[in-house]
Amino acid sequence: MNFNSTKSQILPYTKGLTGVNLWLNDVTSEVLYASLVLIALLILILRAAEKGQAHLRFLLTLTLTNDQQRYWKRSPGNFWPKVKRYLLTAPLFRKRHNKEIQISSTTNIGTLPSRLHAIFLAFYFISNVVYCCLLDYNQPKAALFAEARGRTGHLAVINMASLFIFAARNNPLIPILGIPFDTFNLFHRWVGRIVVFEALAHTFFWGANNYNAWGLHGLASHIRADSFLIYGLLATVAMVTILFQSISVIRHAFYESFLHLHQLLVVIILISILLHCTIQKLPQKPFIYILISFWTLERLVRLIRIFSRRGAHVQVEALAGGACRVTFDVRGKWTKSPGCHIYAYVPGVSFWMSHPFSVAWVDDGAPSDPEPGDCNSSFAGTEADFKPVGKSKRSLVSCVIAKRTGMTAALYHQARQSPTGIIKLRAFVEGPYGGLENMRSYGTVVLFAGGVGITHQLSHVRDLVSGFADGTCSTRKVVLIWSVRSAEQLGWISPWLEELSTISKRGCELIVLQYVTRPPPDLDDSSEDLADKAEELFEGVREVDHREAFCTGRPNVVEILNRQFEERVGAMSVGVCGPGALADDVRAAARNLMGRGNVDFWEEAFTW
Repeated sequence: MNFNSTKSQILPYTKGLTGVNLWLNDVTSEVLYASLVLIALLILILRAAEKGQAHLRFLLTLTLTNDQQRYWKRSPGNFWPKVKRYLLTAPLFRKRHNKEIQISSTTNIGTLPSRLHAIFLAFYFISNVVYCCLLDYNQPKAALFAEARGRTGHLAVINMASLFIFAARNNPLIPILGIPFDTFNLFHRWVGRIVVFEALAHTFFWGANNYNAWGLHGLASHIRADSFLIYGLLATVAMVTILFQSISVIRHAFYESFLHLHQLLVVIILISILLHCTIQKLPQKPFIYILISFWTLERLVRLIRIFSRRGAHVQVEALAGGACRVTFDVRGKWTKSPGCHIYAYVPGVSFWMSHPFSVAWVDDGAPSDPEPGDCNSSFAGTEADFKPVGKSKRSLVSCVIAKRTGMTAALYHQARQSPTGIIKLRAFVEGPYGGLENMRSYGTVVLFAGGVGITHQLSHVRDLVSGFADGTCSTRKVVLIWSVRSAEQLGWISPWLEELSTISKRGCELIVLQYVTRPPPDLDDSSEDLADKAEELFEGVREVDHREAFCTGRPNVVEILNRQFEERVGAMSVGVCGPGALADDVRAAARNLMGRGNVDFWEEAFTW
């Protein structure tokens, strides 16, 4: 390799397509996409087999008694349980997955990917490194840098397709592959980092050739005089800004500001790259138009989903324990499966910002409109815009949200300051999204919830006990374990727990175990005293299946799961929605059971 070049020899390689291997650029991007398609097809085949087995189990067990489901208790061979235990549900190392890595009592740096996610991300990263290094090392340094500049810039743009798809709420791969948005969001963050580093490498190789040709002073003058370079550098600076502002501790501390700035920077990046490619007539220009079209179309779909219901009335009730019960009166019948979530826009509180909430309960056939005089909103003058034309079906969609910062804190404080503890506002609802888990083919379902994670699990409990009553569900036993910090928080779901208890009396065995991890100092440690305290809050559950429904301390996940495993009916599904530490405990305990019987594990995690 000859590294000795004069200025005249270097100048042709300082910009444009001179030295860029367009053919190999296309090959690398085609191989990258082909590998992703093959992975997607493999996942699709596995999901189809999984759903086929679940549907067959559902059909064969629908009318069976508890004893007749004994066949489905057995583990399906030795190979598949090991695949589930050591690959599909395994954490990266020993146990930690969703428990945040803390560097101080108030600062965390995110979570670890699972073992399967880490394998995919490692493949994605290594393949991109290999593609970037497929260069002709026998050519002069200037030509080598030009080829590397072209390759890294090309891949940075090509990878933005995955970046945009993974970030989309309306990602078509979510229902097709059965992969939750939370997982795609993890991939989005890591692919974004790859794009930033490729953009930095692209800038470095361009800068190296230009520095060798012009020197430092000439390089600065050259940048100021060339809009092509200005737009390229602007895109790189915006990408680096996103890299730093998306660090976990910053993202969670200033989430709403993060979203505003993130979207603004994305627009700057797209426009800058488009102008960058247009000036030099680079071959990536049509691809940028595709990215812009997809980004715009996805947001158009969001708007359609929002305005198709013509807005909603929302009632916010402040609850003890730092939470709100939020009920949306929306147009139309709610048909989404349990375990779904919505994005709520409350203009009177958070302007155009949205926030995701898990749906806890849905009642169909609600009144067409609440009393207009009850609304307390700065948007009260637009009430006519929200009224349906004629009589239309409406649904009441209820969520329980914990008071954090931003929108959730504002809703809570406004409701607390109201004389009645209740306020009514105008809102828009986008969704529903999610709801990928179907547990109606399992004889036993064990659901763990921590804090406000009860909202996600409650919808599944209702679906299962109602399904049994209707004869459309194979589940014979449902166990709900809910852990909260204070006894007051047990009242969050009081309007619905009594109804569940009534439905379960039709035959489905419903066990509800509730744990208070921080009982008041004056409260007796006995579960009877705690039960008395809880009964002051609601009367839905006292003792279930001759077991104490209320306990102090943290739940012993291993003991609970082992007991339910021994007493299970048919196949067993274990799910968790709650803090990372609880989720990791449940995952570890469920994995230990997979080789002993037919046990599946799933997790609903909001690690955005």
